Amino acid sequence: MKDYLICDIKSIDDNYLYVEHQNIGEYFLYLTKEKYFNQSNLKLYIADHNTEFEKVEIAFKLRDERNLFKELVKIKTVGLKTAFYILNNFSFDEFLLIIEEYDVDKLAKLKSIGGYTAKLIIDELQKYFFKNKITQKKEKIITSLVKLGFSYKAIMPKIAKVDNNLSVEEITQIVMEQIGNE
Repeated sequence: MKDYLICDIKSIDDNYLYVEHQNIGEYFLYLTKEKYFNQSNLKLYIADHNTEFEKVEIAFKLRDERNLFKELVKIKTVGLKTAFYILNNFSFDEFLLIIEEYDVDKLAKLKSIGGYTAKLIIDELQKYFFKNKITQKKEKIITSLVKLGFSYKAIMPKIAKVDNNLSVEEITQIVMEQIGNE
């Protein structure tokens, strides 16, 4: 498995970067939002993506984006195309902000990503980036508060920071007070 390689870009088409590295030609899928030219000594971070149907290597300009891609495709409803679609529509920093703010609505606005998938992506990446794990107890509270008309985006940043060892009533009270103080 490669972390990165320093190579010369020989040509580019709609899907692949064709590069030369140590006198060997290779090709990689790439994010189309990135602008590549026939560059020399370009550092590319590489991700392998293997499914039962295909094996591909993907080149990224940034290590953070490569690592984000690897986390995205681990999520059960996210495949290669969905991960590419997300990464081509948001910069790393924009997407990290969506995750941090639990902005399900913004992510769900992308074509073919519904509310369920957006929530799943955000929940999983919250664990990875911010070490926030929503317990079953908190999940029940979230469901109840959403049914009462509170937005997921308003609830999540507050509930994620509350101690899991508190009772359901105590967690609910703390979250309601914080929402009320906005």
